[in-house]
Amino acid sequence: MKFRPFSKRCSIIFPLLIAVIILVGCNLPSNTPVPPTTNPTAAASPTAILPTETGTSIPPTQTALPIATPTPLPDQLIFATGATAGVASGSLASGETKTFTFNASTNQPLILILNSPKGDLFFDVTDPDGAILLDPAKKWNRLQWLLPKTGKYIIQVSGATSPEDYTLTVKIAAPISFASGSDTATLSGKTVNGLIVSYSIYCTAGLTMNTSLNVPATTAYLDVFGIAYGTLLSTTTKANTWTGVLPSTENYVIEVIPTNGTEVDYKLTVKCH
Repeated sequence: MKFRPFSKRCSIIFPLLIAVIILVGCNLPSNTPVPPTTNPTAAASPTAILPTETGTSIPPTQTALPIATPTPLPDQLIFATGATAGVASGSLASGETKTFTFNASTNQPLILILNSPKGDLFFDVTDPDGAILLDPAKKWNRLQWLLPKTGKYIIQVSGATSPEDYTLTVKIAAPISFASGSDTATLSGKTVNGLIVSYSIYCTAGLTMNTSLNVPATTAYLDVFGIAYGTLLSTTTKANTWTGVLPSTENYVIEVIPTNGTEVDYKLTVKCH
């Protein structure tokens, strides 16, 4: 048997050993850790969670606006056909003011009467131009006045310190005129709604006035007074006639007063001579 030289054998064996080592090394387990397979979904960037809106955001501070209080409209006093008086009644709260209006003409006598249980209510009166005829500081609840202008007048009722009922009576006298050459006038009328009917006549001092009703005094009676002078025939007399000498030159008022607030048809005769 022939042996090859060792050097030649090594040149063959070494390459074979190196090849075997490389092959074996490729199949050995690695000591380098391998990261686990990642889940694409889990690896996604986390979603930022925003605070939930509750709808209770605080608006910027605002200055509260005052609430407008509507001004009550005045009540127009309506006089029934044939009537010379209007009546308004109601109740006032503490500190409340009630406003009424009426239309009248120059030189018409105005009679105002305000009644209340305590007697502490009062009124003021303003003319069509806004001038004060009666200052509320006077605290009057009765007034008789010769109106200075034609137009709309305003009455304000006030003075309640606690709830209180009231009745306001407004009388505007109808003028009496004599026919040319006569000193006597006869008027037919009716106490509409049982209200007093008022007339006015301008007469000079020293003249004698005669007034009479054609109905019994138990049905209706008279009241006579001067706007400036005052009472000539009192209602307490309950007379259906009156005769007297006039004390001053002015407007006189003659009233027909129905008994117990009834409606009465009448004829009134007035004479100044």
